[in-house]
Amino acid sequence: MSAALPTDHARRKWRAAWLSVALTASAVAAKGTVAAITGSSAVLAETAHSLSDLLAALIALVAVRAADRPPDPRHPFGHQKLEHVSAVVEGLLLVAVAAFVAIRAAQSFGEPVEHSGLGIAVMLVFAGLSFVVARRVGRVARESHSAALEADSAHISADVWSSLGTAAALIVVALSGWAEADAIVAIGISAWIAATGGRLALNGMRVLVDESVSQDDLDAIRDALDEARPDGVLSYHRLRARRSGAMRHVDVHVVVDPEMTVRDSHAIADRIETAVEERLPSADVVVHIEPVGAEPETDSRVEGG
Repeated sequence: MSAALPTDHARRKWRAAWLSVALTASAVAAKGTVAAITGSSAVLAETAHSLSDLLAALIALVAVRAADRPPDPRHPFGHQKLEHVSAVVEGLLLVAVAAFVAIRAAQSFGEPVEHSGLGIAVMLVFAGLSFVVARRVGRVARESHSAALEADSAHISADVWSSLGTAAALIVVALSGWAEADAIVAIGISAWIAATGGRLALNGMRVLVDESVSQDDLDAIRDALDEARPDGVLSYHRLRARRSGAMRHVDVHVVVDPEMTVRDSHAIADRIETAVEERLPSADVVVHIEPVGAEPETDSRVEGG
C-alpha cells in the first residue's frame, strides 16, 4: 500500500520554491551593485553567496516539480530522490563558492571600502527579508519532508547571518577605518558557507545510498507492528526502512501460523500496512507473509537500512 503525497503539499512546495527564487534574484542584483560601488570584499562575498543561492533555488524549483511526478514504468518507486540529488548539487556548489570567496578576500586584504553606509543598509534589508523567507520555506520543507526545500532554507538562513556579518564589518570599517575587517569577515563568511554546503551534500548522500530512516521513525514502525499484531502473527523480522524524498519505504517479514488461509494472511498484511502508514505519513509499506519455520534463525526484531 502507498500513501500518496497531498496535492496541497505539492502546491505549497512550488510556491515556496518560487519565493526563494524571487528573493535570491533580488539579492544578487542589489548586492552586486553595492559591491561594485563600495569595492568591499565582504559585499562581493555576499554577492557570490547570493548568486549560489539563486542557482540553488533554481535547482530546487526544478527538483520539487520533477520529484512530485507520479511513478512510471521506468521509475516504479517514483522520482523523490531527485530532491536529494538537488541537495547534493547545492551543497557542492556552496563549497565551490566558499573557496572563491576566501581566495578573493585574501587577494584584497586591506583594500579601502567606499560608501559603506549604502552597503550597511542593503545588508540589513536583505538580512530581514532572508529571515522571513527562510522561516516560510523551512516550514513548508518540514511539513512536506522536502529535501530540496530543506537545502534551500539552509541556504537562505546562512544568508541572514552572513548579511549581518557583512553589515557589522562595514560598520567597523566606517567607524574605525580598519579596512582589514572587511576581508576578515569575508573569509569568515566563506567558512560558514563551506560548512553549510558540506552538511547539505552529506545529508543528501545519506539518502541516495539508502541509509536507514531515523531511530524515531523505526520506533514508530515497531510500535505500529506491536499494536496491530493480530492473532496468528507469531513474530516479525527483516524490518527495513529507507527514505526517498517525502516517502518512507518500509518492508517487513511477518511470521504466521502455516495453517492460515491466504485470505486471512492477506487481511493481516493489510492491517499491518495500514497501522504503519497511520503512524508514518507518506509511507509505502510492503508486508511479506511467511509460515513459521521458514524464517531465518535470527532475532525477530532485527532492523536495517
